[in-house]
Amino acid sequence: MKFKFYRETITTITEAAAEQILKLNQRLVKLSRSHRYAETLRLFTQIHSSESVRPDHYTLSTAVTACANCRDVVFGTQLHASAIRTGLRAYPHVANPLLSLYAKAEDLNSVKWVFDEIENPDVYSWTTLLSACTKLGHVDYACDVFDKLPQKGSVAIWNAMITGCAENGYEEVAFSLFCEMHKMDVKHDNYSVASVLSLCSLEALGFGRQVHSLVIRTGFLGRASVVNALLTMYFNCRSVSDAFEVFEDAEEDVVCDQITFNVMIDGLVSVGRDEEALRMFEGMQEACLRPTELTFISVMSSCSAARVANHVHAQAIKLGFEAFTSVSNAAITMYSGCGDLQAAYLVFSDIGRERSYNVEHHDFDLCSSE
Repeated sequence: MKFKFYRETITTITEAAAEQILKLNQRLVKLSRSHRYAETLRLFTQIHSSESVRPDHYTLSTAVTACANCRDVVFGTQLHASAIRTGLRAYPHVANPLLSLYAKAEDLNSVKWVFDEIENPDVYSWTTLLSACTKLGHVDYACDVFDKLPQKGSVAIWNAMITGCAENGYEEVAFSLFCEMHKMDVKHDNYSVASVLSLCSLEALGFGRQVHSLVIRTGFLGRASVVNALLTMYFNCRSVSDAFEVFEDAEEDVVCDQITFNVMIDGLVSVGRDEEALRMFEGMQEACLRPTELTFISVMSSCSAARVANHVHAQAIKLGFEAFTSVSNAAITMYSGCGDLQAAYLVFSDIGRERSYNVEHHDFDLCSSE
């Protein structure tokens, strides 16, 4: 009877401890997801020093994730040491946040070390390793790792390689990877399409058109990032008619977006189609979309008439953008380009001494306005 009593008592204590750590883990996750990383780590420290409850792999994983997000490598390294001592590093829940911690700290050697200790790396593990390698410029090493991958069925792994190659100037490798991905029947997503489209200059416009056809066939014109990447590609290649075709063919909820209108306005300005840029600006307002800081910077560079310049500047002031130095600088450039030096000087005088502004960037003499 005594043995049964002790066994039931131990079971009750164990269940109570398990319930307590579960609640504490939930509090940790809530704090971390609210970006309250200091509080997350403070609570973890309290749990770790407690005699009534023992941290598990979820507790440690959440703490490491908080360290990765707030770039606290010192605390994260201590957690890594704790994971080694307690044997918790074998859990993917712990190893993967450690990979992210060292990747964000740009410590590739530690990334490799943690990765090599993982018995069965999952997609996240491989993706983090490849992204860290390419981010730090070790593209050749990433390619070697990628070639040795036992399974390549996840689009996330391909995206890590395509994006990494694109950001490091390996355009041909990125194109080749995109084609290979489709040969292996790995379905692309908006990230892989946007990454490869960003590489399509005038010389690679033919490839870009093929990707555009693929986008239409697979229904990706409903993704804003893909539409914006197509618009940017065509404007970079000075193919304005194709850009307008993409804009008109895109789904309405995608087109009714500030970013997409900004891409159109900036693209039209870049190819010298100022009047169309102004019409696009008007269309943006008709669609009840609030112009952004970037909108006014682009539109102001397209204003060649003082009357239009005054109208655009008045709208910027009405929406509170006169407080943005970048918009004020654009207004000075706009007025000086229109020959209205007095208006340019008035904007300049309103900027305030605390804001940095290089007058030498503008080809007008403020003294001549007097």
